[in-house]
Amino acid sequence: MWLLLIFKNMLNFIKTKPLLFGFIVISQVICIVAVFSVSGMIDSLTPQPTDDRSDLQKAFILTLGTDELHDSAYEEGSPMFARVFDEKTGDLLYSGLNNTEEFRKITENENVSIISEYGTTDYSSYPKYKDIKKKLDNVIKVAGNGLSNGWINGYADDKCMVVYSAFFDTNENINNLFPNLTGQEKYINLITSSKYKVPFYECKDGDKVKIGNTQYVVSKVKKRDPSEDEGRTALNLLLSSVDDDFVVYSITIQLTDDVTNEQILKISDTIKKEFSDIPIGMKEPEPQPLLEKQFNNMIYVVSIIIIGVILLNISRLYTYMLSKRKNTLMVFGLCGASKIRMFAIYFIEVVLTFAVSCIIGYLLFNYCLLNVISVLYPNFEFFFNTKVYMSVFGAYMGFGLLIMGLNIIPMVRKTVVEMKRS
Repeated sequence: MWLLLIFKNMLNFIKTKPLLFGFIVISQVICIVAVFSVSGMIDSLTPQPTDDRSDLQKAFILTLGTDELHDSAYEEGSPMFARVFDEKTGDLLYSGLNNTEEFRKITENENVSIISEYGTTDYSSYPKYKDIKKKLDNVIKVAGNGLSNGWINGYADDKCMVVYSAFFDTNENINNLFPNLTGQEKYINLITSSKYKVPFYECKDGDKVKIGNTQYVVSKVKKRDPSEDEGRTALNLLLSSVDDDFVVYSITIQLTDDVTNEQILKISDTIKKEFSDIPIGMKEPEPQPLLEKQFNNMIYVVSIIIIGVILLNISRLYTYMLSKRKNTLMVFGLCGASKIRMFAIYFIEVVLTFAVSCIIGYLLFNYCLLNVISVLYPNFEFFFNTKVYMSVFGAYMGFGLLIMGLNIIPMVRKTVVEMKRS
């Protein structure tokens, strides 16, 4: 009944004030077309957001046990850590510094292989996993959905013969990298020498080994290429499987592409707070390139401004239109219509007018103007998708109905006597 009354009321208005009604609809159609046109032109001239940072450039990299990010203590001529193997048998002959008498005596033999690395591998400054476990858990918790993946590196024995990488993640990366470890507690992947008798070099898939104070199941064994042999065993495992006494010398925390600079700052503050009692060197992620994103967001800001300005003008026009229909309002009031009913009648009328105008504006733009403007702006049409169209319609309907509703309220609040006097 009331819906039929609304349609009759609109038809009566169209018959009596056709130019005024047509002007309102045309104004709204122009508004929709203008918003689409300006948005597309701004987008076609705006550089596309790009992020050229590598994965490590989006990561926190921590070096534990020193406040230097890299080991800068090494100078030419300084002692280095070395492992010496018998070239024929593959036996380990020596593991230690290369400035000792024992090292010089063993390396006099020509049938040896010497594998050296920078630094003296002094464990005294490195924390054990049990010392940083809660600290790292808190950092991971703060990172939340900004965490892409991460790992800790360290030593699993006191001779630098077994190194490990323990991975943690909040998505499917671990499952992709190590499907055989996913969901398996105390399982490890081994990477051993194909040339030297390093620890666990004889292990096979399914073997059980004890490393530190923990017994592990060997899930998978891989042999190194002889040209890349490091003369030691590496193992991959999940963070939850790390032995408490394993030494930790570095932590890498990779973040997602869309992590905000505010999140990066929050994670950085948490790291500094949690590791305040341990010397650390820290490289923070490079900030996001925000300029292009800010340009991109400007498209929507300009659209909202255009919508707001045009709707304010249309609202004044609609107020004038209501003032010319006081007789209809008085008839409704004399017939016993409540203020809420009268508001609903005119508000639904506005909704219908807006909906029709939006549809006409969309059809006019999409099928008449889009291809024409695209000739001048080649990237113009690629901007428009369902999300853009729905965003503009949503903003237009939301702002429009709010403004129109505020304009209708003063009119319907007046009594019949007040409307007659005015």
